[in-house]
Amino acid sequence: MQHSTVIIIGGGPGGYETAIRLAQYDIPCLVIEKARLGGVCLNWGCIPTKALVKSAELVSEITESPSYGLPQIPLELDYSRIWERKNNIVEQLAGGIEHIFKKRKIEMVKDTATSVRKEDGVYIVSTAAGTEYGCNYLVIASGSEAKSLPGISIDEMNILSSTGILKMDELPKSLAVVGGGVIGCEFASIFATFGVQVSIIEFLPRLIALEDEEISKRLAMSFKKTGIKVITGVGVQSIDGTPSGILLNLSDGNSLYAEKVLMSVGRNPVNNLEWQGLKLDTNKGAICIDSMMRTNLEKVYAIGDVTAKLQLAHTASKQGLMAAQHIAMLENKQEYHYNELNYINIPRCTFTNPEIASVGYTHAEAGAIFGEIIVGKFPFAANGKAMSMNATAGFVKTIARADNKELVGMHIMGHGAAELIAQGTILIANKCTAADVEAMVFAHPTLSEAIMESIEDLQNLSIHKI
Repeated sequence: MQHSTVIIIGGGPGGYETAIRLAQYDIPCLVIEKARLGGVCLNWGCIPTKALVKSAELVSEITESPSYGLPQIPLELDYSRIWERKNNIVEQLAGGIEHIFKKRKIEMVKDTATSVRKEDGVYIVSTAAGTEYGCNYLVIASGSEAKSLPGISIDEMNILSSTGILKMDELPKSLAVVGGGVIGCEFASIFATFGVQVSIIEFLPRLIALEDEEISKRLAMSFKKTGIKVITGVGVQSIDGTPSGILLNLSDGNSLYAEKVLMSVGRNPVNNLEWQGLKLDTNKGAICIDSMMRTNLEKVYAIGDVTAKLQLAHTASKQGLMAAQHIAMLENKQEYHYNELNYINIPRCTFTNPEIASVGYTHAEAGAIFGEIIVGKFPFAANGKAMSMNATAGFVKTIARADNKELVGMHIMGHGAAELIAQGTILIANKCTAADVEAMVFAHPTLSEAIMESIEDLQNLSIHKI
């Protein structure tokens, strides 16, 4: 039986970065991954989706060429070339990770871990291929999978998951998106820009319900302007195939037809290991962890979507680096210096058009936690750089405690929001106040000035707000 100091189950962003960090600490590790390094995020999620987002952005800009002082540019969309570009980007990045693994002599086994047992202080992982591997430490990074609604099966032909829709090499004429969360809204935005007739059906009262309510309302308005049909507060009861297309029967008695359906109603932790004694969250089926990513079992860690803490790739990566350093501390190779991970201060991004990004508390959450709060806003329509880019849709909203003006939330809707939110993350994580930001200088002309002016607006001191 092959033995390694650490075995990592899952080679997604959390798993492969943990492996690389352990290699940097000279700690031998082995990764068991059933598909390809990079996991869902790189191969069938974040990266291919963002490749499509960029193509959609260019389509939108070309369509609006007269607003840039240019003649109307004719556009003939060839989705097969967009799809091929997406695949090439994924191949290049996945190949790069595989090269790093080879360079650092990190072993990757393409197999599925099926069970774990402990014998004489050693964890033994069995795989679907019938092989067993031993280790002193175990990191579970098995990720998550798309879930569906009761009685509705995802066949990846007509009813698609986010993975299946990325494998689709032709555009449908119409698409029904079931679920108006981050994934559903991103795909709705992309395919609507490509000319697909898109409908979103969301059971909750608003889109992206975990975001600030004002942001949700603005996104719905923007979607409706671009021709996306937004249906909220309504569930999907059943989906039937008919000669006219796929029929979605809704809880309000209405129905609609679509050529394809995207099921985006959330993701479940993947935790199919046969294992005695591992403590799970009874509500989510996720693995319970402490602040250092330890499970209830000695020298067993869990990171990423399988913990259901905040199902984002960068959350998994940070959790993995923390677990790796803790293992290195136990192996006397590294001091442990990470503070407890504050999940509310992890940035959240939605790559719609316009983009959405947030960090910290929403307006409602901040009011419930801190009592009296103050809110500052600044529109991109009053920002010089945004005007020059024809990107005036959206705004920055900053939330602070009323007593000491400490920043506790930032929400951005508009061009480059996912890049700009890093500034809000730094300010909030470091408990900066409005006065602290007054001492900083923001470059002109930049979109980031909208952040500065939203913070100035906390005290009614924004220069350019009308």
